[in-house]
Amino acid sequence: MSTVLWANQLVEGKVESDSADKPALFKYTDKLDALCKELKERPFSELCDSTDLLFNLDQVFLPDGMESTDELMAQSGVWIAGEEAVRILESLIHKIEKENIRFGLLSNAQSEILVELRESLQFANEVVEKKAKFNFSIVL
Repeated sequence: MSTVLWANQLVEGKVESDSADKPALFKYTDKLDALCKELKERPFSELCDSTDLLFNLDQVFLPDGMESTDELMAQSGVWIAGEEAVRILESLIHKIEKENIRFGLLSNAQSEILVELRESLQFANEVVEKKAKFNFSIVL
């Protein structure tokens, strides 16, 4: 079992996920944080919500009446405006491409990172259209 990120949107109190595994974004979160710092953007890790992860590790429990971690994440999760998510994702893509940034020591996961960032950007653009909020959930 591996840990991945999923892109989510919060629309009128309900979570909608792209349900697409993003293992490279999870693996290289620290490097993406460093790139965000260079870009003077919010750290990438601040877009990531740990509700689902903590639930699966038995560190968080669903309150009575809640049936899913999505409900809990909708209520008390980490969310940012869609416009901010788009700006951060576009900035990362541009920097990685322009500076040909490498991800990994033995192999280079740059292409996987760019695919996952572009997929997330497309989803974030939908969030903007819906005037919703965005996050990545850490999924175990």
